[in-house]
Order: sequence, then C-alpha cells, then structure tokens
Amino acid sequence: AAHVPDDGFCLLVHGPHVGISQGGVIGKVERSGIELVDNCCGSAIAASNYLQGITSGGAAINANIQSFTDFQQGAVQELILPHGKRLSDANDRMKELPYALYDSQDILVREIIHDGSGGIKKGLALLGGIQINTGPDSDDYFHPLRFDLYDENGDVVENLLPKLK
Repeated sequence: AAHVPDDGFCLLVHGPHVGISQGGVIGKVERSGIELVDNCCGSAIAASNYLQGITSGGAAINANIQSFTDFQQGAVQELILPHGKRLSDANDRMKELPYALYDSQDILVREIIHDGSGGIKKGLALLGGIQINTGPDSDDYFHPLRFDLYDENGDVVENLLPKLK
C-alpha cells in the first residue's frame, strides 16, 4: 500500500495456473522452442503427487516442508495439504487441482487483506481466479472466481464478479 497514491485504489490479482495442451490434456502445455509437452504447473503437480503419497499411506508428511532451496514448492505443498480427500475423490484430479490451490490461496490472500487493511487508501479490488496457459499458438485465459471491491476499512462493499460475465 505504500506505493499506492493517497487517493488511489489497488488491484490485487492472484491465483494458480494450469496448462491445457492442444490435445486437451489438463496439466500439460506446449512451450515455444521446446519439443517436450511439459507439466504445467509443475510445482502443483509435484505437490499433488506428494499429497497422493501421503493419503495412500506410501509417504510420510515432510516436517521440513519450508526450504529456502525451493521455497515455492514448500509453500504449494503446504497449501495443498488440506485438500487430500477432495483430490482423492475427484473424477479428474488434474482438473480439480488448480481449484483446490485457488481455495487455499484465496483464504491466505483475504487474511493478508484483513490483517493489512489499515494500509488501504481509497479501496482495493481483489480479482482471484485460475490462469489457464495454452500452447504458443493460442491465447491464454483467466477464469475469474472472485472479484470483490473493498473500502478503505478493508470491508467488502461489492461483489463485482457478476459484472464480468
């Protein structure tokens, strides 16, 4: 908020990303100049595999989850932990994975806004959703799941999501 003008508003955009290949495979994407159709989001898929190992009984929870050598991976693993049953029960684990991550991120971001609401100037708009990455010859997409307007006190004053549709 220190970089927002005194009479200004802030737009905060957040969410996980997922790839969809040209063949429609969720969790894979073609990349320009790379022959391999690669995982996307690799960090989320690794965290999902880690969680699947825990829920199936084949792996133990890693108590040293936050490592500075790969801080993002540790954070994603922590964010996905509450969603073990949800992902196990999903008809399509790769399709459900970005929604599970979004739900954890959304809780975290709204806590940050609440705790830092004293720094909001005129207002804040929170846009949350899932970034959908596609191959280099097609457009990427953003699937909005939340679009709230907060006042200077950190209170939601309007749900703007219906105005996007």
